[in-house]
Amino acid sequence: MDSSVFIGPEALPALAEMLSRPAVTRVFVLADGNTARLCLPLLEKHLPPDYCLIEIPAGEEYKTLESCNTVWCTLTEQRADRHAVLVNLGGGVVTDLGGFAAALYKRGIRFAQVPTTLLAQVDASVGGKTGVDFQGYKNQARRVSGAGRRVY
Repeated sequence: MDSSVFIGPEALPALAEMLSRPAVTRVFVLADGNTARLCLPLLEKHLPPDYCLIEIPAGEEYKTLESCNTVWCTLTEQRADRHAVLVNLGGGVVTDLGGFAAALYKRGIRFAQVPTTLLAQVDASVGGKTGVDFQGYKNQARRVSGAGRRVY
């Protein structure tokens, strides 16, 4: 399991190198409406041309099991296997939700966190705590570091 952290100018080239490894069968990008529009164009040149975008609405109210279901359905429909990688491009909602969804899909697929906010940079992306809100409680369903496979 590779759990490297890259910061600065070498981060995106390192991500591109990791995604191009033969052990990676398919790349999926999870983004919300804002990061898909504003940040994905900056990331695209570092992604394989056949990546699949999974877009969710922006906002804490979408950090739910229903959004996880959207991720899982897309991964299943696109025939993601255990060697797929989910790249989570966004703030705390996307990095929490994406890490949680990846940890539970097929007993854990690799994921890469590409945080776009300061909080996401120090919370889910490095701290290893991910989760979703449930029945009005924040992070009620969660995964802690060690469950699932992380790749940065």
